[in-house]
Amino acid sequence: MAEESTAPVKSFSLEDVAPHSSEKDCWLVIHGKVYDVTQFLDEHPGGYDIVVSNSGKDSTEDFDEIGHSKTAQDMLKDYYIGEFKGGSLPAKVKKQAVNGAVAPVAGTSLPLTLVRALLPLLILAFAIYYALR
Repeated sequence: MAEESTAPVKSFSLEDVAPHSSEKDCWLVIHGKVYDVTQFLDEHPGGYDIVVSNSGKDSTEDFDEIGHSKTAQDMLKDYYIGEFKGGSLPAKVKKQAVNGAVAPVAGTSLPLTLVRALLPLLILAFAIYYALR
């Protein structure tokens, strides 16, 4: 029978997480939990730069939008360092605009993702079409 840890769980605020946003010190907040993924950067299949660009902040929406596998979600456990004081954001979180206003995301996430996925295919199709003419 495994013994449960009695160590207190560390809690981090946005101010605690924000400075950890580089290749040498990379923290992510996902679903109300804080992860130090610095050691994972070289292994990330999508490249380290996408992880670093989402570090030092709540990246729940971006993590979910990509559609990470169950294996990827389980791997996060290895990098867990504590809880986010702000808690977990709702699934349909609203993104902050530059001026601080909140723009609704509902109804725009899927079409934007679809456009991002299909646009390169459309460009490739047109290129092949015109090359074969």
